Amino acid sequence: MTAIDLLEEAVNLLRESPLETSVTYLIGAAPLTLAFLFFLADMNRSPYAFEHLPWASLGLALLFVWKNSWQAVFMARLYRQVSPSETGPANPWQAVLTQATLQPLSMLVPLPLPWISAFFRNVAMYAALGRPDAVRAARKQSVYATRQNWTVLWIVFLGSLLLFVNVLIAIVLLPQLGRSLLGIEGDLARLGEGIFNLTTAGVAAAITWLAVDPLLDAIYVLRCFYGESLVTGADLRAALKKLAIVIFMIASLRAQPIDQQKLDQAIDQVVHQREFTWRSPRPEGAGPEGKWVGWYRSAVKLLQEARDLIWNKIREWLTPEKDRSGNGKDTAVNRKTMLTLITLIVALIAAGIVVYFLRRTRRAVVAARAVVAAAPPVNLADESLTADRLPEAEWLALAEQWMEKGDFRMALKAIYLAALNYLSAHDLVSVRRWKSGLDYRRELARRARSRPELPQIFARSLAVFEQGWYGRRAVDRAMAQSLADGFDEMRARAK
Repeated sequence: MTAIDLLEEAVNLLRESPLETSVTYLIGAAPLTLAFLFFLADMNRSPYAFEHLPWASLGLALLFVWKNSWQAVFMARLYRQVSPSETGPANPWQAVLTQATLQPLSMLVPLPLPWISAFFRNVAMYAALGRPDAVRAARKQSVYATRQNWTVLWIVFLGSLLLFVNVLIAIVLLPQLGRSLLGIEGDLARLGEGIFNLTTAGVAAAITWLAVDPLLDAIYVLRCFYGESLVTGADLRAALKKLAIVIFMIASLRAQPIDQQKLDQAIDQVVHQREFTWRSPRPEGAGPEGKWVGWYRSAVKLLQEARDLIWNKIREWLTPEKDRSGNGKDTAVNRKTMLTLITLIVALIAAGIVVYFLRRTRRAVVAARAVVAAAPPVNLADESLTADRLPEAEWLALAEQWMEKGDFRMALKAIYLAALNYLSAHDLVSVRRWKSGLDYRRELARRARSRPELPQIFARSLAVFEQGWYGRRAVDRAMAQSLADGFDEMRARAK
């Protein structure tokens, strides 16, 4: 049996397994996965995590034994599903004892060798089956078809890597899509590039492992079954049992009269189901007619003609003149070379487009932050005005102008918007029209956890601004200068 055939049969085995078997695996895997993610986030972010590191590690180790014990029961259920003749009594306590004894050895020998991985999974299954010779049988089956084992592990590794990348991309893009399409402004969407961290990678790795680990269990169950069948002939007995069931069903059907009309109707109904119609050839004769059908055919024909025209032009451009006239003996550019050149040209064009837009975006960002240019006048009394309308320097210049005119209330608003623009430029807040001062204060407290004095300074400055802007008290130069001093202190703390 090839590695591809083994993988296909393992997938079918998991699909045919009852719900109780899947729940058996999740009972052990779900607590360990959640505990591991909490442990990873706690040790990565909490400054007091190392105070309870020994107890957290001990709890994680106990959950690891718990997971492997239920995994052994899961593999035993799969083995009985493949080999119904396995009627020995299950022994879960033997599985727990074996896991608690041998799994620490698997952590001490973390070599990615196929026979080591096969041994520890095999011994778990045989212990759950109640075999007295679990270790000897596991060692024997671990060296069965080593080349097949290598190939399967490489295929699963590459598939796991691809799945991990896809899951990680989905975790990163879903919050942004929710904000763009549905207007959901959540904490994950505000992180931006900061979502690429160790915790996110741990979540993606955990999801990938939950998808791949049962497949590996099914693979090693089948390897043990076929390895033992070389001696016991269990695979032949299972096949003969299935054949006997089929023969019995056929004999039962022949003993009963068959309604030919109902049989034809059932066959016609199955053939016309959607999952089979796409494989059927188109019926002969005239196709459907109508205005929309004609437009569709015209559009398809136009696209095909455009494709053929572009392809012929590229071939003419790449083919030498002597080959087009038929005078040359050998073709200078063959089909493979032509396809390579076309691929290279398309890749260069795509790279040029990407570089152009990246440079354009960066130039726009630099211009918005570094260049103080003439901007259209803004109405500071407008409540929908946001801090990203002008750069920080222009807000401060505007505040100086209003202070010279004696309107300290407008100067107060300009200084407040300059502070928000500064915090936004340092990724401490994200400026939005719907946010209030309380929203900005909570967001700053969440993002600046390592600098607790910064949210406190912002809270004092926010109280000064709201008292002057929304309150009934007249705003004087002292209040505006107090807000400016708070902004200077906040900027010094941020640096």
